This record gives sequence, C-alpha cells and structure tokens, in this order.
Amino acid sequence: MRFGRTIISVILLLGFCSFAEAQVTYTITNYADAFLATGSPANPEGADLTALNFGGAGTLVVAPASSVKGEFQSVIKFNLSNGIALFNTTCGTNNWTIGAVSLELRSNYGMGGVQPNNPIFNVISGGQFVIEWLSNDDWVEGTGNPNLPTTDGVTYDSLPSLLMGPHEALCTNTYSPPGDNVPVTWPLPLSTNLVADIAAGGDVTFLFYAADDQINYLFNSYFYGRGNEPLIHVTANPLLRILSGSFTNSLFHLTGVGCTNLPYQIQASSNSASTNWQTIGTVTSDSAGLIQFDDTNALGQSLRFYRLSL
Repeated sequence: MRFGRTIISVILLLGFCSFAEAQVTYTITNYADAFLATGSPANPEGADLTALNFGGAGTLVVAPASSVKGEFQSVIKFNLSNGIALFNTTCGTNNWTIGAVSLELRSNYGMGGVQPNNPIFNVISGGQFVIEWLSNDDWVEGTGNPNLPTTDGVTYDSLPSLLMGPHEALCTNTYSPPGDNVPVTWPLPLSTNLVADIAAGGDVTFLFYAADDQINYLFNSYFYGRGNEPLIHVTANPLLRILSGSFTNSLFHLTGVGCTNLPYQIQASSNSASTNWQTIGTVTSDSAGLIQFDDTNALGQSLRFYRLSL
C-alpha cells in the first residue's frame, strides 16, 4: 500500500507543481523603418507630403494632425528568426513561451522645447502615443529623406493598405522627453496576435501614431545608427516541467525537461503545499534539455512530491 501511494503522489505532482524558471532574452535592432508625413501649409517641405517616402531618414516621428508641421506616423519592422532559433537551441524546440516584449528607443532630440535642426519637424514636446501591431509586413522602406523625398517606398498614403489585414493597438504610452540619447523602454502587452507573430519567427511590424494633440516625439531610426538604433527585447521562459516518474530496481527514476546544459535542483516534500522543500540532489540537463534523476530513498516514503528548481 505504501508503494502504491508513492506512485499516485508523483502522478498528481506532474500536473500541479510550480517551477522556478531561467529566462533567455533576445535583442536586435530593426531592419526597416520610415516616417509617414501629411505636410502642412507651415511645413517647408510642402503642404501635401502624403505620397512621398522618407524611409532613408535618420529619425522617426510621431505628431498629431493638429501640429504646425502636420501629422507624422512611423512604421518599424524587425526580423526575429534568429531569436526563435536561439530559444529553440537554448530551451529545446518549442519548449518555451514568450514572457516579455519591449521596445527601446533613443533620440538625439530628447529635450522638450527644442526645435530639431530640420525645420520640417515640430518643436519637441511630451504627450501620448499609440504602439500598434500590424500583420502586414509587406511594405518597402524606401530611400527618401527630408532633403530628397522619393516615391520608392511606404508613404502616408500607404496607411489604408497597411491596415487592411489584422492589426491591434497594443498600448497607449505617455512620453516625457528624457534628455538627449537617453534610452526609453516601452513594455508591450503579450496579446495573442503579437505573441503568435513573434513565435512564427519572421517579420514583426509596429505602427506609431499620436494619441493626443500635444506629442511631438522624434526618435532615431536604425539608419542613424551610432548605437541609438531602435531595439526590440524578447524574453522567453523555458517550459520547465516533470515528464515522468517510475520505479526501477528500487529506485524512483524522475525525468524532466528544461533549458540545455543547466544545473537543476531536485526537491522533495511530503506536502505539495509546503514552503519547506528539501533539495535531494542536483543534476545537469543534457544538450537536449533532458533532466534525469534517481531517488534512492523513495521506497522509504509513504508520500512524496517532487519539483524542479534552478
């Protein structure tokens, strides 16, 4: 009877035990971006810029339609294929979940009240803006810049086609100019659309636009470089879990899965709700993330629960 109770206890554990987890973070800059401008009578570039491309500019811009120089929106595209490869290599293929996503932006015009050196932009001011996820990654950056706009890439007139597919406003953020070249991190909610798009391992596009009539936000594009490029940070959590447990030759053999080549503690308790778990051994996962441990004292226990911990 005592032997049977031990087996039953372990089976219950497989579904309910909580684990400590190691995280893996992948960071990369974007590879395409552009600001989209309407122009205005007060904009020295022109009153109607909606058909012009600015994909080769060194800056990205957010400003409302009511601003003196006209409305500015911006699009950014990242490729996350290498990030998914990293997660699969470190945690095992598909043995992970997305735990956090954020964007990091910098500006060499990060002081409120400052007029950027190009007069097509508005004076810098704080306010609110939206970050929106777009399913449409099929847009061309183009080569235009404020001194020489082109028609070879995405423009303000492209917005209807960009928004034809599924899209989702992820968050509304409040921008307070932090100073020049100061990094600002914008955490993104883990919406189903965003997580699925990232996990697919391809391109991910974000659209930025004003949420009030106050904001005039400039941040550097990847083309500007100099260490101030936009960055995306994606953190994956390994699915650390116990896979099976069975008696073999009077030993209780436990198998689990986690990140590759990491030491894990095997902990045991007679009460699954206990806060006092005993570490009964330490093992290192193999190159596939497999964890194996033999408990030589299991037969002497009337009831024993197991868990894995880093």
